Amino acid sequence: MGYVYKDELLGWWYGILPRGCELCMRGLKVVVFVTGVCGVNCFYCPISLERRRVDAFYVDEEKVEDLSDILDEIAFVRARGISITGGEPLHVVDRVVDIIELVKSVYGSKFHVHLYTTGLGASPTVFKTLERAGLDELRFHVVDEWVWKYVEMAVHNLSIDVGIEIPALPNIDAVLRVIERAARLGVKFVNLNELEVSETNVESLLLRGLKVSSDGRTVVGSADVAKRVIEFAAERNLKVSVHFCPAVFKDRVQHRYRLLRKAITCAEPGVEVEDDGLLMREGKEFIPLFNNCASTIKSRGDRSGGED
Repeated sequence: MGYVYKDELLGWWYGILPRGCELCMRGLKVVVFVTGVCGVNCFYCPISLERRRVDAFYVDEEKVEDLSDILDEIAFVRARGISITGGEPLHVVDRVVDIIELVKSVYGSKFHVHLYTTGLGASPTVFKTLERAGLDELRFHVVDEWVWKYVEMAVHNLSIDVGIEIPALPNIDAVLRVIERAARLGVKFVNLNELEVSETNVESLLLRGLKVSSDGRTVVGSADVAKRVIEFAAERNLKVSVHFCPAVFKDRVQHRYRLLRKAITCAEPGVEVEDDGLLMREGKEFIPLFNNCASTIKSRGDRSGGED
């Protein structure tokens, strides 16, 4: 049996963690939300009303007015990579390519970029264009049978890491089928996210008979299914890494570490950095955003990202 790493905060995993996840665990990834436009309608989608199905463009909590805003956020966080998500990023593939080329030109080829997609709008040409731009890791959200043709296309035609990332629906047979098929195709990893509850998906979750846990944030049974699937993969020594990411990780580790790094960069003399990444000035707490940091990266002309 393969070794299973178990941590109730960081998650469980079998095999090798994706590079994008390693950086995320250290607060070293910036999230670029390139558009809320999406060609599918997942009942569990947790995206907020402000970003849903519109051409919203954000880097972490900041609205993007210019691509240089992404560089500023990277520098504030001192990040070593970005994740590109949506919506469906391939609906704005030119924007995605511009972002990848920009961050690679400023921070170098080792600056890590991963992208989420269903494959909708993809083609061999699109995949090759992303690879040439410098994409390091491609993560497919398998929403239906048709996505698998894009997964296979990417595995066979790209030299970058190809993985799958799906919510851990409390249906172990369905999740196991994804893991086994991924292993057969030569997919490098499968990430299982604990199914989260938000104001935009709670009604559709309840209508399907799913139950909300006592904390009001997750679906009952999601974490248990993910853990059982990982043990299954380890018992059979499947040739695919499997990683479970619990919902609590995003708040207590990923989001908190990233905010702390940004707050430390942002703070001026007389401004205190709180343990949760907020700033304290004259008894008032505030989030370290561009418009309320006393000195921004822009004003200093400093974009030195990519540090530990």
